[in-house]
Amino acid sequence: MRVHYYPGCTLKEKATNLEDSTREAMARLDTDLVEPEGWTCCGAEYPLITEKIHGLIPPVRILRQVEIEEGSKVVTTCAFCFAVLKRANKAMLDNPTLHTRVNEYLADDILIDPTTKEKRTHFESYNGDVQVLHLLEYLRDEVGLGHLKSLVKRDLSHIKVAPYYGCRLLRPQKEVAIDDPETPTIFEDFLNAIGCTVVDFPFKQECCGSYLSASMPETSNEPSYRVLNSAKMNGANVVALSCPLCYYNMDTRQDRIKEEYLEFNGFPVLYFTQLLAWALGADVETLGLDKHLCDPRPLFDIKQNAEDVEVNL
Repeated sequence: MRVHYYPGCTLKEKATNLEDSTREAMARLDTDLVEPEGWTCCGAEYPLITEKIHGLIPPVRILRQVEIEEGSKVVTTCAFCFAVLKRANKAMLDNPTLHTRVNEYLADDILIDPTTKEKRTHFESYNGDVQVLHLLEYLRDEVGLGHLKSLVKRDLSHIKVAPYYGCRLLRPQKEVAIDDPETPTIFEDFLNAIGCTVVDFPFKQECCGSYLSASMPETSNEPSYRVLNSAKMNGANVVALSCPLCYYNMDTRQDRIKEEYLEFNGFPVLYFTQLLAWALGADVETLGLDKHLCDPRPLFDIKQNAEDVEVNL
């Protein structure tokens, strides 16, 4: 199956373990991921000032390119990219003024064919017809979790996973609509399908600190620590997520967390696609586990058991 796939900027530079494991997993599901020609950054954050439309141009241009390439849907794994594309698409559907202004702006766009170098300058208006799906949605609604379960090649029951939704996968509900923001199950259902032991914990929808790690780095230590500590205290041996910024706050910055919380000894954080690819039979070398600050590789040693992979917090 061929499906359009928007990786976003971070997956090509900082979150290559999310990119590589996504492609490895989807190849094993016989899904050909096709990136829109000439895609750019989506903007990373949905613009809240609607008087100025510049923030909507990048995501709508991406969606329009998918439509030009005769795609009906686009899949993404990054929670931020998903939220931006999904909300921009809904704005084009629901707001006639924004629809007109954005299309008028994009009417002056120029696309250059990478092969022929010919310029294209005339485009149809984009009307919001491309369906934006997070990969978890695609697995649930297009692949089917029952079918996914039938393809699992490894026993992951010793991996006790705390699914972390964060801020972007569930809210705002009317615009994102991936699941119920108060009692979500999509992540848990996915983890059950691939054979993990799912651990419920009360901080799965709490913010990790988000962009505070850039503007006020030390302020983000506490929310990230609280998420990791909650997962550990409820019996997990790993946190799974889909957001590169959450990963940065909760894995890459663990040395900073250790400096503030002296009893914190580290806790593994994984992208959900790494678990997916491993469950489907991928080689461990394809998962990018060496890029993690807190080493998760003991979890992927099939000779290990649950007691061997406990991480003290």
